Amino acid sequence: MSTKTTLGILGLGTVGTGVVKLLRDNPQFEIRAIAVRDKNKQREVDLADFHVTDNAFELADDPNIEVIVEVAGGIGQVHEVVKRAIKNGKHIITANKEMIAKHGPEIFEAANKHNVTVFFEAAVGGGIPLISTMQRGLQANRISKVAGIVNGTTNYILTMMEQEKKPFAEALREAQAKGYAEADPTDDIEGNDVVYKIAILASLAFQSPVEVGKIYKQGITQISDLDIQLANEFGYRIKMIGLAQPVGDTGKIDVRAHPMLVPLHHPLAGIEGVNNAIFINGSAVGEVMLSGPGAGQFPTASAVVGDIFNLASALKLPDFARYFQPAMNSTTCDVCPIEETTNAYYIRLETLDVPGVIGHLGLACGEHGVSLLGLVQKGVTDEGVATIVLLTHQVKESQLQAALGDIRRQLTTKEIPVVLRVLR
Repeated sequence: MSTKTTLGILGLGTVGTGVVKLLRDNPQFEIRAIAVRDKNKQREVDLADFHVTDNAFELADDPNIEVIVEVAGGIGQVHEVVKRAIKNGKHIITANKEMIAKHGPEIFEAANKHNVTVFFEAAVGGGIPLISTMQRGLQANRISKVAGIVNGTTNYILTMMEQEKKPFAEALREAQAKGYAEADPTDDIEGNDVVYKIAILASLAFQSPVEVGKIYKQGITQISDLDIQLANEFGYRIKMIGLAQPVGDTGKIDVRAHPMLVPLHHPLAGIEGVNNAIFINGSAVGEVMLSGPGAGQFPTASAVVGDIFNLASALKLPDFARYFQPAMNSTTCDVCPIEETTNAYYIRLETLDVPGVIGHLGLACGEHGVSLLGLVQKGVTDEGVATIVLLTHQVKESQLQAALGDIRRQLTTKEIPVVLRVLR
């Protein structure tokens, strides 16, 4: 009988190709089959030695495959294949953050029922060993905050906008040309990707599933190079942040994904390019930051293959599957609505350059209990439109929105293009 661990690989894109390259000469493993969408597509890895199929269910049903390595991404059919594989007693290793974020509890429950395990290190943070750190390395801690840069694409775009003074559209095109952004970059630039990842991290940190649809999100498309320059003058850098923290003793969790002004002295402010970093506050350990490459073929493949090695070692132990079940209760987290959160804000407005404008803005803020920390006017156009930037002290979101409602209704206000929150 073969002592090799037998694998079926689902998907042969960038990450799948990296996994095959890292494993193909390893005597410990045998890749029994690879499922792809298009068998005729040219690949950058020689597939002559492998059984390649375009029927993914074949892998789920093959009794000779012990472990399904899912690197196809998306949900739909992939989710069905994973469910069937679990039912057939196969272990799952996945890099699929969307599937884990949306269907994690159901998948873990099925795995528990069929005594198999699901590893998902590569779903968040690329090559950073983040999931294992949270699941096992920090078990002695009560976690009070998780905040991080978990999307390499947006971090690269914001870095280019800052360092090379490029407008958003140009920085995005460059990210696409370098392969850091997809042809359709919506999931990255609108914040969906960060939503999936922070949902997974929050579920692990607070041991309750988080409903993806309840997480507030805001993308980076409205941010201009002017905002980046002004933030810098105020002592901040703009970063796309995933944030999860309990709200006092309310039992609610504040989970969100949006750009934030990060103080220049904060460790997250120095994370540049496609790198990721996660900042965790634990009751015993204090503050921990993990950082490293958050995307790319080999960093992500490294996390997948790390899971494969861990699983192969664990397969030798009796009844090991229960040890790897994520500690999670079945009741979903009570997510705090964004209106109830408290933040400091950066607001950029376009107003008519007439006497009394500043006074009107101060009055609208004062009426709703919004205290201003700073106010700067930046130039006036030929049409007589001034750019004004407000920085506020901590205030409840609902109060700020009420003040902004009043400001929008003022006849001197042209528009409020950007409202960003500040990381405490």
